[in-house]
Amino acid sequence: MQFELLIRFWYIVTFVLSNNLYIEEPVPQPDIVSITISAAGDVTLGGDARWNGYHAFMRYYRNNGMEHFFYNVRDIFYQSDLSIVNLEGALTDITYPYIDKEFVFRAPPHFARILTYGNIDAVTIANNHTIDFFEAGIRDTRRALDVEGISYFGSEFNTIIEVNGINVGLFGFRIWWDNQHNRDLIYSAIQDLKDRGADLIIAYHHWGVESSNFPEGYQISIGRFTIDSGAHLVLGSHPHVLQGIENYNGWNIVYSLADFSFGGNANPIDQDAMIFQQTFTFVDGILQIDNKTNIIPVFMSSVRTHNDFRPTVAEGADAERILGRIERFSDALR
Repeated sequence: MQFELLIRFWYIVTFVLSNNLYIEEPVPQPDIVSITISAAGDVTLGGDARWNGYHAFMRYYRNNGMEHFFYNVRDIFYQSDLSIVNLEGALTDITYPYIDKEFVFRAPPHFARILTYGNIDAVTIANNHTIDFFEAGIRDTRRALDVEGISYFGSEFNTIIEVNGINVGLFGFRIWWDNQHNRDLIYSAIQDLKDRGADLIIAYHHWGVESSNFPEGYQISIGRFTIDSGAHLVLGSHPHVLQGIENYNGWNIVYSLADFSFGGNANPIDQDAMIFQQTFTFVDGILQIDNKTNIIPVFMSSVRTHNDFRPTVAEGADAERILGRIERFSDALR
């Protein structure tokens, strides 16, 4: 029996050698993971009860329900791996006291479910309206988001979300000038996220001048500092209108995403907005600098005559016009 096996083995070896056959070692394949981020601008659920925007928003809620507001864009966010907006306003039942200023934004806590219906995964609360009802309003907002399972970040809250096995770090600040204090905050937040294992770091800053389509000099210097300190994408809000996108050292700074579903204005003069998308790719755990981006042109409302707080993808000539504006604003940064 052993002799027969030996003969068979000899025949196999002879056949392989005579036919120049050999067995290849399997080539290890790289481990590739991709994450698509979709980001949009200012979302104010409700608004200021002293102004028309709030009452118009509430009429649409009463007549159409919570699904009304993100109905036309929710599939975009659903198909993304991570969707982010700026939640500008408190989610609280408190109506007084509030900060003494022209506009204070709030909605009842259960309105956080509007974000759930819209497939929003995370919100920044680093803005000048989440604080409108002081610490109690911030506390209620955080609780409302927790109930819906929506992540939040900004100011003192640095957050890490696991997406497709990648740890995505999120942070941001209200920034009105470039000084050492703000730079220290940014640097410390990035180091904190790195120390906690973040593989990809996204900043969402609240900055700039309202109604201006061009960033202030301090926005540019702070945005670039944020990249230099280790962030891989910088998003921006507060101007309520579009600003340009700068590619700086291989990474993007989106200076203003404009309003999105914004209960603070019943009839904005400029309804142009966007959803900014970027796909980040990791090869064997290493983030690639490949700059795969997509800009989806959007109107803040599905009707042109007033605000129905229902962001809608622009099409045809309208889409070309919005994309053209973003390109012109971006060219001015080069």
